[in-house]
Amino acid sequence: MKLAVTVLASILLACSVTTATPANPSAFVVDISRLSEVDARLIEGHLETDRKRQEMRKVCVLAKSKELDQKILVAWLNKKHFRLLHKLLKNKNDPTYQKKLQNSRLELKEAREKLEGLEEKREKLEHDFFVFRLSLYSIRENIARRLFGYGMDLASFYSCVEFLKFNPSFLESIYESLTLRLNQQSESEQASTS
Repeated sequence: MKLAVTVLASILLACSVTTATPANPSAFVVDISRLSEVDARLIEGHLETDRKRQEMRKVCVLAKSKELDQKILVAWLNKKHFRLLHKLLKNKNDPTYQKKLQNSRLELKEAREKLEGLEEKREKLEHDFFVFRLSLYSIRENIARRLFGYGMDLASFYSCVEFLKFNPSFLESIYESLTLRLNQQSESEQASTS
C-alpha cells in the first residue's frame, strides 16, 4: 500500500512539474505559394462544414431546451395527477374528481409520449452532431498537415489542429489569399495563351 501511494505521489509530482509548452502554429506555416487548388477546396470545404457544425449545434441546443421544458411539464402534471388522486381518495368516489383524474391521466400520458419523442429526436441529433464533428476534425487534421507540414511531433501537430479549431479567421485569411493567388495565376495563364 505504501509503495502504491509513493508511486502515485511521484507520478503526481512529475505531472505537476512537467508542463508542455504549446506550439506556435505560425512558426510552422508553409509558404502559401506551395498550396494548390486542391488545398483551396479542402479549406473551403472545412469552412463550409464548420458553418454547418455551428448550425447543427444550435439545433441540438434548441432540442435540449424543448426536452427540458417538456420534462418540467411532465413533472408538474405528475404532481397535479397525484394531488387529484389524493383528493379522490379523501372524497370517496366523487364523480367530479374521477373525471378530473381521468383527464389528468390522459394529459400526463400525452405529455410523456411527447417527451419520449423529444428525447429520441435529441439523441439522434446529438449522434449526428458527434459524427459530423468527427468528420470535421478529420478535415482539420488534413489541413494542418498541408499547412504546417508532416515533420512535427504529435503534441505540436495537435496544438496546430486545435489552433485551427479556435481560430477560423486564420483559415479564412489563408483561403482568401490562396484563392486570390490562384485566380491571378489563372488569369496570367489565360493571357499568355491568347
